Amino acid sequence: MTAAEPRAPRGALAQVVRVTIGLLALAFVVWTFRDIARRWDPSALVIRWPWVVAAMLPHALGVWILARGFVLLLERLKGASVPVAPAVALHIESQLARYVPGKLGVPLVRIAGADGLGVTRSAMASAVLLEILSFLSVGGLVGSALLVATRGGAPEQTRAISTWLVPVALGFVVLTVVLVLLDRRRLPSGLLHRLGLTGGGPLVPIVVPLTHALYWLTWALHGGIVCLAVGAPLGGAVAASGLFVLAPILGFLALVAPAGAGVREAVLTAGLVPAVGASGALTAALLSRGATLVIDFGMWLVTRRPSA
Repeated sequence: MTAAEPRAPRGALAQVVRVTIGLLALAFVVWTFRDIARRWDPSALVIRWPWVVAAMLPHALGVWILARGFVLLLERLKGASVPVAPAVALHIESQLARYVPGKLGVPLVRIAGADGLGVTRSAMASAVLLEILSFLSVGGLVGSALLVATRGGAPEQTRAISTWLVPVALGFVVLTVVLVLLDRRRLPSGLLHRLGLTGGGPLVPIVVPLTHALYWLTWALHGGIVCLAVGAPLGGAVAASGLFVLAPILGFLALVAPAGAGVREAVLTAGLVPAVGASGALTAALLSRGATLVIDFGMWLVTRRPSA
């Protein structure tokens, strides 16, 4: 028996889990859009284009906030400063790579650019992993908290769902606290060496979850404005804003979907139907995707690094 053989069952289990999640995500997307297609009513469609343009601004701010948070994380892991402009440009460039299925494009682009920032590749890989953990835990907390806090203005059909999110939010609180309080010196030395981590201090400095909280609040603002663009009343737009935080997270977790494409739209559409109807819900989801694509590409053009 070789040393690789005991790992095979775990690899097979991971593959089964990935395939299962992918199939469930695909089934949800197909079911949602088939249901929306049956209820589609073009006469009920309203698009207020000034609000669509306005919805791009919070996302542009969020892209920059997320990149700056990653720079801060890199500096804490390295124990020294890194060149800010190239690091921000690398982060924004890598975000475009999330449209590659499996989400492998993001870490590959950043690891490839690690040398140019004076960061080891192992430290860059660790930074990506820690960023994702904080990104997901804080996003889950912000999205759940927003839906719970605004449920008074939500349609009656969706109020019960927000009640179930209370324990989910508490779980994300626990994960976030662990990330900012667990001293890396408590981890096995072999794991620290593999991750490229040295010294003491928390796995994730508290400033990083704070920047992620700001980032997700820009998503909530973006979502509320998109809802206004399809005719939602102000109260309904505020109540739906948390969906625009949770939907990208669920799309991210669906590894087979590039940038959560399809999954994010299905979650948004299903969640927004009670507030703006089937036509408005699908339109809002598509407008959100289009607006974020424009900003992602535009920010890359503004910050892209010159060719060697």
